[in-house]
Amino acid sequence: MPRAKKPVVEPAVSEAGSQPNMNKTQAVKDYLKEHPGALPVAVSEALRAQGVDVDPKYVSNIKFKLGIKKRRKKAVAKDEEATPAAAAVSTDMISVAALQKAKKLIQELGGVQQAKQALTALGQLLD
Repeated sequence: MPRAKKPVVEPAVSEAGSQPNMNKTQAVKDYLKEHPGALPVAVSEALRAQGVDVDPKYVSNIKFKLGIKKRRKKAVAKDEEATPAAAAVSTDMISVAALQKAKKLIQELGGVQQAKQALTALGQLLD
């Protein structure tokens, strides 16, 4: 039995009557070209206002397929003085800054022996 031919469907015309309606994917792509940093929720809301109903998940999928990624914020560098000296020191090496602080402590306490005694007493207090 031969198949019946499907009727030819003309593209739907928008309300203005000048252009055929765009599909959702093309509407999302066009919006993302104009607003490259827009979040999926914002794109979805803006397109709904234009009469195109798209879900934010759908926008996310299109952004992924287009290769649009979020830009990560760079970590703010902290001052070296704000970080403790122990964090900057690896297990087998001592930094120059830590040695300078130790030298200053020894001078303030009156010698190496007094600094050792102070550190021993501090260790007992912390235990």
